[in-house]
Amino acid sequence: MKVLFKKNLSFLLPYFLFLLIGAVIIFVNSKAETHLAFNSFHNSFLDVINTYTTYLGDGVTAALLILMMLGVKYRYFVILGVSNVVSALIAQVLKHFVFNDIVRPKKFFEGIQDLYFVPGIENHMFNSFPSGHTTCAFSLYFSFALLVEKKMYKFLFLLLGFFTAYSRIYLSQHFFEDVYAGSIIGVTTSFFVFYFVQRKERPLLENSLVNFFRNER
Repeated sequence: MKVLFKKNLSFLLPYFLFLLIGAVIIFVNSKAETHLAFNSFHNSFLDVINTYTTYLGDGVTAALLILMMLGVKYRYFVILGVSNVVSALIAQVLKHFVFNDIVRPKKFFEGIQDLYFVPGIENHMFNSFPSGHTTCAFSLYFSFALLVEKKMYKFLFLLLGFFTAYSRIYLSQHFFEDVYAGSIIGVTTSFFVFYFVQRKERPLLENSLVNFFRNER
């Protein structure tokens, strides 16, 4: 596990820095103050960018990327698939059963403060904590980071997670606390799933659909 941690410092070190800074933000400011600070910074360019960036953590995007791994290696498919399913289940249980009384920004500020909402985006009202999109993104892209060797690629996958998390706040679908918690669920789940699956010595896991069809010929 120590080796796995060291090999992924290019992802984990900046991520831990984010957790540290995020913890200070959460401790010092109320979630309302933090969200209003984020909401005050917007323009038409960012509206478009974040409208599409948020799909980086969409379930359909995750499903397509995970299915693509069948053509690369079954082991990768299992790692990404199990990580995504487990982290999603954790997030949804927390969202709908444990913290089901936590509302989203639109409902929270209703009748109190006018927020800027991106035109054309349907803003949800309930089940804010944690952010499902952020959980999905960090589970998915940290899993990819664990699979690649180059440090630059690992860091780029971290950025994809951050972009997704920011988009959820920018669109006022979630508070900072929501994406903060979602990222922790995604990263932690993927780390342990990867650790245990990689230790399994199963010849079948090293095959892929591409090899299967080649052998059939």
